[in-house]
Amino acid sequence: MRRYQIILFALITTIVVALFAPLTGTIPQATGANANIGFVDDPFGVAPGTDPTADKPQSKLWFNDGAWWAVMFQASTSTWRIYKLTWPNKWNPTTTVIDTRATSRADALWDGQHLYIASLVRFSPSNVGQFSRYSYNASTQTYTRDVGFPATMMTGSAETLAMDKDSTGKFWITYTQNSEVYVNRTTGSDTSWGTPFIVPGATTLDPDDISSIVAYHDADGNSVGVLWSNHTTPSSMYFSYHKDGDPDTTWQPIEQIYTSKCAADDHINIKSLQADPGGSIYAALKTSNGDSGCGSSNSDPLLRLVVRRPNNTWEWATFGTVSDQHTRPLVLLDTTNRKVYMFATAPTSCGVIYMKSTSMDNLSFPSGKGTPFISSSTYTCINNVTSTKQTVDAVSDLVVMASDESKRVYLHNVLDLGTPTPRLLFSAQPGTGNINQPLPIQPVVTILNAKGQTDTTFNGSVTLAIKSGTGTLGATLLGTVTRNAAAGVATFTDLAINKGGTGYQLTATAAGYQAVDSTMFNINKNNQTITFGAAPTGKRYLDAPFTVSATSSSGLAVSFSDANPNDACTVSGATITTVGAGLCTVKADQAGNGDFNPAPTITQGFTILKANQSISFELPTNNHFGDPPFRINGTATSNLPITFSATGACTITDENLLTLTGPQKCYVTAKQPGDTNFNAAPSVTQELPTDYKAYIPMAR
Repeated sequence: MRRYQIILFALITTIVVALFAPLTGTIPQATGANANIGFVDDPFGVAPGTDPTADKPQSKLWFNDGAWWAVMFQASTSTWRIYKLTWPNKWNPTTTVIDTRATSRADALWDGQHLYIASLVRFSPSNVGQFSRYSYNASTQTYTRDVGFPATMMTGSAETLAMDKDSTGKFWITYTQNSEVYVNRTTGSDTSWGTPFIVPGATTLDPDDISSIVAYHDADGNSVGVLWSNHTTPSSMYFSYHKDGDPDTTWQPIEQIYTSKCAADDHINIKSLQADPGGSIYAALKTSNGDSGCGSSNSDPLLRLVVRRPNNTWEWATFGTVSDQHTRPLVLLDTTNRKVYMFATAPTSCGVIYMKSTSMDNLSFPSGKGTPFISSSTYTCINNVTSTKQTVDAVSDLVVMASDESKRVYLHNVLDLGTPTPRLLFSAQPGTGNINQPLPIQPVVTILNAKGQTDTTFNGSVTLAIKSGTGTLGATLLGTVTRNAAAGVATFTDLAINKGGTGYQLTATAAGYQAVDSTMFNINKNNQTITFGAAPTGKRYLDAPFTVSATSSSGLAVSFSDANPNDACTVSGATITTVGAGLCTVKADQAGNGDFNPAPTITQGFTILKANQSISFELPTNNHFGDPPFRINGTATSNLPITFSATGACTITDENLLTLTGPQKCYVTAKQPGDTNFNAAPSVTQELPTDYKAYIPMAR
């Protein structure tokens, strides 16, 4: 890629004459009103409306394989297509169609392996938000939509949406609908989307408010954050984030960035440094100062660069004041020079694209409108500057695009960010994984030449290592850490890390090339589950103690306890002692260790049957009709009370007193009906031993 800064001096319909100047990191100052700066591109016609480079949170450009690409509307076919920039001055259409809905607007993301497009038709009740994935063929430099796409992300009217991808590979979108902040996410695959839900804790908005989303890494680990405006009283900008790996609906408490009269407006563009240990987020925001009813002065801030630092604090710097009349800002992050570039339109909504820059670490912008970056004496209603979600550097340089809303043409300009060197690039970033388990997203390293293109002649070795000072001290990168590249691409397949921790980075090295660090990722403890053995059967109250069994998928010992203290058993270790008949529920836990999270608690329930019982009693001997009543005694093995009944020539009272009523046979039956813990005893009947003759004393 040639590194030149372009100044457009003459503009005649489709012929552009540019003056090249070998400047690094700066562009020449324009002289006079609306000097010609930048390049004029193809007309987009009437079909897409006046603003095909909108909307404010979205990105239409990306950098891949040494070239810049864009989503642009082709007037001749009335379709949105992928265009490629012939450096530095000409966008050329490809045959790949993105969307056939002329009034849709797209957000584009290149993740190193695939291109992702999220698009919607704004303010349409019948809108279907579409999500598509495209594969790139480096040999033909073409993109092809993958099978199964587009997928539906959301439905219903919305002003705009934005997307990003978290470290686990999950995609998230955000949008506002019915004055609420919504998010949605993929569930299991890129073609499967869940049900949208409101960001927990977010309050009702003004209908004009919007939201945007960004993936980032900070002291809390990898997260996706949503930033939104709220014009309602008090006027504020808000932020909330979701930690990667948490349940989808678990979000951290909402942060109020700043609150004041007219503090909020629906102009948001947000970027992050995912590979930077600092993990800062940079957002270009607009206030409502200058609007009627705000009581603002010309010196009040209109556009701000707002930065969230890794310690979860916010700071900001004024980009432009009310008097500067800026609108629709864009922010880009230059990692080569650690600079933030911010662009905006002035005067309001129709004019010139201006640029200012500041250090990433010490925020400060010069006063005034800034340096004209896209300007034309012919096309005087330029607006809606857009670029990429990616960071930029000396390899990619910087490209921004805008559109003239009156004469309906695209315009763009480029900025040289320095002299690149042959270097390595993580074209697939390692993803958050688990201890000793292969990383779910294995890294792919591409070897780039000085032009930023894949060095297909390189087939040497590439080595990965854990970057010093990241992750957990003493951690080891497991697997095949050195791979030979094939035509400039080294693919790793079995890497794992043996200790949990946050903020890991990998460093890729190859002889003769500039090393590169990966984005940050986490290594989590492994999850584990518990499985009970077969539930005991046929156990009865008063049986001898018995044991239960369970195993964990981790192989760690399982502990048991009473799930319900009112159950019919007690648990000690794995030993079960019955205390009655009924349900026995045993709880199994595994507390985890340095490698495993605690297992989800599970329970096993089984029935303790009633105990059996038996009755024993003895009848007295030598009984005679006419004898006084006598007591019958007996016992049950349950120690429950026995009831007696008599048949034949005898009767028995409630006090178990037996009376012989004649010389015939007498039978006594004993019963015990059982209770909640004992079955009824088998009844026992005995014949009273007697001669059944009345005893007559002898005469003297």
